[in-house]
Amino acid sequence: MKNKIIAIGLLICLATFTGCKDEFGKKLFGPDETVAPEKVTDRVLTFLNTTGKTAVEEGSAVTATPVDVIFSQAQPIGQVAEVTLSAKLDAKSFKDQTFNVEVIEDENLLSQYRKENGTRVKFLPELAYSLQTNLISIESRSAVAINQSVVKLINSNVMEVNQDYLLAVKLETQEGFVMQPDNQILYLHLKRKGGSGEMEGAADLRPMPGDDALDADGVDKGINRNNLYYETSGQPFKNLQTCTIEGLVYVDEFKPEGDRTDATLAGISSVWGYEAGGENVDFLLRFGDSGVSPNRLQLVLGSDKYVVDYDFRAKNWYHLAMTYDGSTVRFYVNGREKLSFSKTGDISLAGAMFRLGQSFNQWRGFNGMMSEVRIWNAARTIMELKMNALDIIEFDQAKSSLLAYWKMNKVKEDSENQQIADISGKGHDLTVKRQGASNSSATPKVVINNNIDINLK
Repeated sequence: MKNKIIAIGLLICLATFTGCKDEFGKKLFGPDETVAPEKVTDRVLTFLNTTGKTAVEEGSAVTATPVDVIFSQAQPIGQVAEVTLSAKLDAKSFKDQTFNVEVIEDENLLSQYRKENGTRVKFLPELAYSLQTNLISIESRSAVAINQSVVKLINSNVMEVNQDYLLAVKLETQEGFVMQPDNQILYLHLKRKGGSGEMEGAADLRPMPGDDALDADGVDKGINRNNLYYETSGQPFKNLQTCTIEGLVYVDEFKPEGDRTDATLAGISSVWGYEAGGENVDFLLRFGDSGVSPNRLQLVLGSDKYVVDYDFRAKNWYHLAMTYDGSTVRFYVNGREKLSFSKTGDISLAGAMFRLGQSFNQWRGFNGMMSEVRIWNAARTIMELKMNALDIIEFDQAKSSLLAYWKMNKVKEDSENQQIADISGKGHDLTVKRQGASNSSATPKVVINNNIDINLK
């Protein structure tokens, strides 16, 4: 009788389930029904960033894209920012499950991050963070975790000013669960900004919305017409025995290569200086010319023209700097010297006006953003350029040799949205203009982007 009962039980199991199942719901095979098939469908575990969310379900899946956490040197030491993490399954769990959250430091991971993101990062020191909860739990018959893991990030003196840091937080899976390859690690990019402690920002020089009408002569030569540009009096920037001009530049799109054959266009996008049609200029920095690719810089000093040996890429931030010490002109890209030549006498960085992003016709505007533009009456050293590329760390000490400093992170108060302040204290505020506008009733306004983190590669 006992054998019959066992046989009947086996038949019922086979008829009802076509194979018994374990606690994960996987079918079991073999005489004793303990062998799983070679291929099974595992539960998909998703790592979630729940920062700022009221419920775990509202969290977004962690991706390989780094999350920025930016402190300021001006903020109190010990100030904390919290990142909360959780998880969910693609179907309900068959039993209580617990998954580990851990901070990982692997040199191969650091190298891969540097390669993919172009940021010269270090691992975040332990004193600058703490992992409050290292377990995420999902209860039986539930698909969403009942708790969150809290990562506390601390504005600490152990973080070097303007140094990029990486904190990698990994969710460990278990047998019977799988994760998408780019969903396993949260990359937190941290930085402690120096200098003024003000928010980041950049002035947008691209065309105003709605600038799609034909120009006054009925010609439409592309998206760069009617760009915004900025100007101030050029007199303070003339006849300098030593000088530096530097700033952060982002090109959204270079001129087409074919524009170089058009005498009007010439593939040119002006960056800094003052250009007058058909005349020699004291100083001009521009992308492209009839004999220069649109993604290469040309430096113009009077009748002399020099090409900077560097191929720039669109949608990347670059720190550009030209220095003159009375005998040598040097040009740097991201702190690396790319051009030098001998020169004597004074240098004037402007004509009647000093301008950013303007050329003598409306089709040579600058299609991108600028930030942290400065003019000095001294030749800055390469170390000073590197240390202060994103902000001036020792701002009070530096003021004496600053001729102008446009952070370009906000509109000047009481300017009716028309000016960007010179924070050097010299009063050389920039006024926004609209290049080659065919509609005189369209008033240009300062456009600032603050929702950015500027990183140099």
